[in-house]
Amino acid sequence: MLFQDGRREKAHFTLIALAVQLAALLLHIPAVFAQDPKKLPPEIAAELARSPKPPLSNQVVGIDIDRFFGNPLLSPVRVTEGVIFERSILRHGDSYHPGDPGAVLEFWKDLSLGTMLGRLHTPMTATADEQFWYVESGTGRLDNGNQYWDLHEGIAVLIPTGAQHRVENTSDEPLQMLMLSWTQGNGATPRTDILVRDVHSLRLPPQPAHWSYFGADLFAPEDGLNTNDVFSVVYMPPMTIGEPHAHIPHWDEVWIKLPPFTSYAMVGSEVRQMPPNNAYLSPPNSQTTHSQANLMRDKTQGWLYLAHATCNLGPHPNRPLVEPKSLKDLH
Repeated sequence: MLFQDGRREKAHFTLIALAVQLAALLLHIPAVFAQDPKKLPPEIAAELARSPKPPLSNQVVGIDIDRFFGNPLLSPVRVTEGVIFERSILRHGDSYHPGDPGAVLEFWKDLSLGTMLGRLHTPMTATADEQFWYVESGTGRLDNGNQYWDLHEGIAVLIPTGAQHRVENTSDEPLQMLMLSWTQGNGATPRTDILVRDVHSLRLPPQPAHWSYFGADLFAPEDGLNTNDVFSVVYMPPMTIGEPHAHIPHWDEVWIKLPPFTSYAMVGSEVRQMPPNNAYLSPPNSQTTHSQANLMRDKTQGWLYLAHATCNLGPHPNRPLVEPKSLKDLH
């Protein structure tokens, strides 16, 4: 036993000595970690030169990414159409110069979270802005005075300027929607009718974009959006990450986390947690990359995706509409 204990003690001190020598070696050779090409053999330096180059850090770029994020719980509450509680997530503003947090949208007016309490309804009304709604939870009914559409999770609605409409919450539970407003641009083909689609009736592409993004397009310019605009729901399977990439000036791209799960976003060299209904605009500076990550092992996650590109993103496949029903059938 004593002999064995002595050997263990000697081996223990030998390991400590090796660790000390290794630490001293690393302290005197920082190039081990830095991979300084000047101190590497030519063939290794040449191979290293072919490696992907990481983007500049946010500190070097000089960008405050928190200005591009929005959280509805940090915004004041306003009431629209008499009964809808709205809280802004992101707003129109200048993304190229310092300004108020969340005021970064170049082409849209306001992205909000709207909530209607149980059994309430709006009056028949028409807005001066184009409207896009995405129902997150609850059940309800949208009508134009003659026809109606049922509302439930996954229903997307496009309401053009001047279109008469009314919304009713048909249950005791809140009806919750993401709501986007904007002014129709010169490149849009005007519409007068309301369009409705159900994301659950849309097909996913056979191949993802940016490694892991499987998008179902809800509306596109063919539906009356401004030229080069696309609104989609994007799904990511478990344990996947999107390809980090940057956007050029005047390319607005917004990612809104859909419930029920929380995820993470990498914007430049920093990571931010994204609870449901939190959103961010990818900084359009050609330098700051962005990427989503689904770190759950057994759950697919979803995001609402709003894009105003600097080029045509089409063509878009034919997508079924939710056909309206006659209001007379309700009585």
